[in-house]
Amino acid sequence: MNTDTSATARTDGGTTNSKTNPSDDRDRSGRDVRTLINYAALAVLVLFALVTAVQLYTAVGGVIDRWVAPDYRIFFRAAFNLVVLLLCVGGISLQLRRLD
Repeated sequence: MNTDTSATARTDGGTTNSKTNPSDDRDRSGRDVRTLINYAALAVLVLFALVTAVQLYTAVGGVIDRWVAPDYRIFFRAAFNLVVLLLCVGGISLQLRRLD
């Protein structure tokens, strides 16, 4: 006599619920909320980066105009812009990795 329990589980007439684990829905909704929070954090980071970059560019431009000789101003501005850009790209890429 064969007492295969998997055969009886498959032939129960379809009365079992297709959702065998109700915690899957909670896990999925938790991940959805986490994803939305990460997207919101990314949007806030990008917005702050844009606003801060504009304000910082004007402030640093004033400092460069005042303290750096005219021949070297363009190099200081380029270096500053590069540093700000790299910081923003680093923060955005970190946030995008979290969304993966």
